[in-house]
Amino acid sequence: MITTVTLNPAIDKTVTVENFKASQVNRILSIQENLGGKGINVTKVLTHLGGISTALGFIGQKNLNLIMNFMTQEKFTTNFIPVDALTRTNTKIIDPITKDTTDINEPGFSVNATHIEQMRDRITYFSEQSSFMVFSGSVCQGIDPETFTELVKCVKANCKVVLDADGEILLAGLKAAPFLIKPNIHELEKLIGHNLESDQAIIQACQHLIQKYHVSYILVSMGEYGSLLVSSQETLKVNALKVEVVSTVGAGDSMLAGFLYQYERTLDLKKALQYGACTGSLAVTGISTDALRQHRIEDYLSKLDVHTI
Repeated sequence: MITTVTLNPAIDKTVTVENFKASQVNRILSIQENLGGKGINVTKVLTHLGGISTALGFIGQKNLNLIMNFMTQEKFTTNFIPVDALTRTNTKIIDPITKDTTDINEPGFSVNATHIEQMRDRITYFSEQSSFMVFSGSVCQGIDPETFTELVKCVKANCKVVLDADGEILLAGLKAAPFLIKPNIHELEKLIGHNLESDQAIIQACQHLIQKYHVSYILVSMGEYGSLLVSSQETLKVNALKVEVVSTVGAGDSMLAGFLYQYERTLDLKKALQYGACTGSLAVTGISTDALRQHRIEDYLSKLDVHTI
């Protein structure tokens, strides 16, 4: 089983607006709402692929009926800790003409010491049954970086920690020596503190992080330029599929889910990277991770070349 942890869930409201312009009246073409948060997205994709996954997290009680409707429709397994608040709504504005996405994210609710202790207990319990524990996304109010590090350290030794976060939360998670981190190129550059202009520069930056924080693997997504999987021993690279990009929302989560799904089944890094690149590429062909339902993944795998560099 692969368990995911989403500490700052959201209702993702995606609106499509042609030629979106700030400070002007814009006409919405379509609206789509889903229960989101990066870890929840990973669980949804894993479930669609046929994997076994449970999404842990906090959830707001004040709009719980709406949340329950989403979960009933999408049929994935959750184990949420209720909070006396509203689950936030994140609005994503997609412009099909310019291909730009504008994110307007609410901060989310606040949790207290009791909630955090409940989360520690659930992370410990589920890590005893899981091959991977995935910590994804931002944290809600009430959880500082030090507390986040402590939560990651609650994972039992038999379970591998995977981290997909940004900024100070990524740095806090690194202090717990995760098995794998999955930054995109912009998140990696932010962490390192400078631009990375070549594959070799990216590899060197990853090798530095691997040595400093005892990470086993770093999976770097680079959009149309493909992805790199870096370890202390080797680096694998895979191209991206040539597809029409509708939205990049959920692409990284879909890639991580595909990678972990295949790696848990085969323990083959090349196959896992190929599969993850495929699910990540196909996710951008629609508005959300649901775009994967429109494709047979096996039909595309031969178009993705994984090689050592």
